[in-house]
Amino acid sequence: MPRFSINVSFMLHEHVFLDRFAAAADLGFAGVDIQFPYDHPPETVAQRARAAGVEVVLINLPAGDLAAGELGIAALPGREAEFRAGIDRALAYCRALGAARVNVLAGRVPEGTEPAACRAVLIDNLRLAAEAFAREDVTVMVEPANGRDNPGFLLQTTEDALEAIDRAGAENLKLQFDLYHRQVMQGDLIPALERHLPRIAHVQFADTPGRHEPGTGEINFAAVFAALDALGYGGWVGAEYRPTGTTAGSLDWFAPWHTRRV
Repeated sequence: MPRFSINVSFMLHEHVFLDRFAAAADLGFAGVDIQFPYDHPPETVAQRARAAGVEVVLINLPAGDLAAGELGIAALPGREAEFRAGIDRALAYCRALGAARVNVLAGRVPEGTEPAACRAVLIDNLRLAAEAFAREDVTVMVEPANGRDNPGFLLQTTEDALEAIDRAGAENLKLQFDLYHRQVMQGDLIPALERHLPRIAHVQFADTPGRHEPGTGEINFAAVFAALDALGYGGWVGAEYRPTGTTAGSLDWFAPWHTRRV
């Protein structure tokens, strides 16, 4: 059955960040995703995760000035030194947290910049990241993000991300497959999982429209989760949505799977 994790950056806002690990465990999750853990020392975050008994499934590399609308710097010309520094920073957190996956966000194409120039920067940066994290046995993931919510994002489709992975050519580069982004841009969730599963290192989800919990939109999550089971997917499936109420109150979708696990 799928192993479900919960994103403690995106969700559980009823609690301060460092208390979210215990809150996730209390709700029945054995794993957590973290977008950006960098506001707290790695040892502090690691201690809270260990105390809660949850696995840190992944973190993102530093992604620039989020408050200013940046969504990654891996593809931005002129930001290469900042990206390299982000690799070193993320490595320290991976070591402390035991995280075996890192996600790289390409970013938006700057006004006046050719997308081809951004792709070239991205490929070089992915190679650097793959080499650095391979020494720690960490998988580097590339995630496409839909252009409706993220105008100008360089990688908007599954194929965009896979092309970048292929061009970078490293064995530890994999796809982060977000069901929400895929549904917005392309649909065909189950056929895409069937086609690309060997290249997927992590799955995330939210319903659409709205990016809320399963059952609030158009995706048939029971069918998708059953398909992941049938396909033999052994990785984590991360909840990354905006609850319409409290996080605990948004977990009707989780109850049948949690009941089976316990």
